[in-house]
Order: sequence, then C-alpha cells, then structure tokens
Amino acid sequence: MSTIQWTEGFCRSSTTGLNMCWQSAGPDHADTILLVAGLGCQLTMWGDDFCRPLLALGYRLVRFDNRDIGLTDQHPSHIRVNIPATFVRNKLGLNTPSNYKLDLMADDAIGLIEALKLKRPHLVGVSMGGMISQIVAAKRPDLIGKLVTLMSSTNHPKLPMPSPNVMLNMFLRKPRSTHIDDVAEHVERVFTAIGSPGYPPNPVDIRERARASYQRAYKPAGVLRQTHCVVSTGSIEDYTRQITVPTCVIHGLDDPLLKKECSERIAKLVPGARLHLIKGLGHDLPAPLAGTFSEIIHSHLR
Repeated sequence: MSTIQWTEGFCRSSTTGLNMCWQSAGPDHADTILLVAGLGCQLTMWGDDFCRPLLALGYRLVRFDNRDIGLTDQHPSHIRVNIPATFVRNKLGLNTPSNYKLDLMADDAIGLIEALKLKRPHLVGVSMGGMISQIVAAKRPDLIGKLVTLMSSTNHPKLPMPSPNVMLNMFLRKPRSTHIDDVAEHVERVFTAIGSPGYPPNPVDIRERARASYQRAYKPAGVLRQTHCVVSTGSIEDYTRQITVPTCVIHGLDDPLLKKECSERIAKLVPGARLHLIKGLGHDLPAPLAGTFSEIIHSHLR
C-alpha cells in the first residue's frame, strides 16, 4: 500500500504569531478536515491508516504540530511545572498558574486556519485536540464547518480519573534516559497502558513510530508544558455549552485514560450532538478501526 504524499509548510498564526508546521494531502478544492493532535503528539500521530480512508472519500486533510511539539515553535518556561500538585489543585477546583492554557492553543489553531486561508474546515480533534477543537468551535463558529471529537473531554475535575496503571505509566514513570532506545521503551509502555484492549497495539509498531517521532523532533519539556496546560486549564464546559456547530462525539467503551463519561458529558452539553461509543476501543487509533472512524466522520460531515 502506497505511502501518503504530504506537502509540508510553515506559517505564522495570525492570532498568536506562533510559527507553526503544517502538512496537507488531498485536492486543494475539496472539503477540508483540520486534524488537531493530542497531548504530546506530533502531527504524524495522524498516521496513514487513519488518513487513507478519508482521502479516498475525497477530503483534503490538513494536520499540524501544536505549540511546544514537533517542528512548531516551543514556548519558553516561565513557571515551574509540577504535574502531581497541579492534579490535586485541579480536583479541588483551585486555579493554577501555567505557562499557557488551552485557550491559547485554540487561538494558535484559529490563526492557522486564517493564515492558510482554509474555507470553513471541519475540525477533527483527538483527546487534548478535541478540547482545543471545542474551544475553537465556541469562539469562532463562523470560521469552521462541523466538529468531531475523538476520545476527548470537557476536562471537568469531577469527571472520572484515569486508571491507576495509566497514571503510573503516563504521568509518574519517566524514560530511563533521553537516549532514543529508552524513550521508545517508555512510549511503548505508555501506549500499551492506554491502548485498545479489543485491538491490542503491536509493540514493534509502537517503537518504530516512537523512533520516527524522536528523530523528527524530541521535545520532552514541551510535552511537560502541554500536560501542565491541560491540567491547569481545568473545565472548559463554559466553551462546550456555547458550541452551535453540528457535533459528532466518538469514544471508546474501554478507554482507561479518558473514561466514556468524558465524551458523554460533551454530548450532553452540545445540543443535537451525536454520540458514538465503540466497544474495544481504548485511547488510541487502531488500524482495524480506520474504516469505522472514516465512516462515522463522513456520515456526520455529509
């Protein structure tokens, strides 16, 4: 099966001035889907398996590196990051200063849409990217088409916590070193913990993707700041309630990181939102479900 040919470019967000890396595939005249990546993930997280069915349906895909990740500009650290303490403050409903919040990352995306002159692109955001997409949809409904959130959340502190195994492997355990082999081992451990029990990820594939991401851009400080950003932002439900664009919500019944209640909350707050719960799906994008994802997304967008 042939590899997708992506066109890569850089532009400055018209709203924040951030220099952002983006890639596109598919015909320029087609309906555009803007893919918004999750926490700590580069634009390459939207792999060929996920993208190929959508391209076959005739869409143009645009994916980009969020602030602090991949080839997009890093954000300087002005505030010391303490994730465990911030988790506690978040659960107590206390405000926590951070280097930036999800609102700023949404402004980055809005500025990218304007800078690339995208005509009412549909948003497909996964996990943290789904939170960013909710804020974009609330702030600028005039700028986008429809919204799809994948395994995302309103980030409310009263929603269920991740499973203990995920908390341990994702937030408490670290790579033994910054060497590529140790980082790949850590990524394998994380994605095994959050992966789909109905579609178990292949450890070899995880490590290969981890190595490719490492070689493209390794920014552990950026991942830490993004994590701090999500936790310190707290609930985005004030934005979620403002969403008026047609919305589709997809989530796995077996997600150990963001439990299904997180997406059920989105669907409850957005009038007319369609909720799709998938058995066996965890917190990843398994290749065997690529056709299911594209079918649900296409049905919503058309």
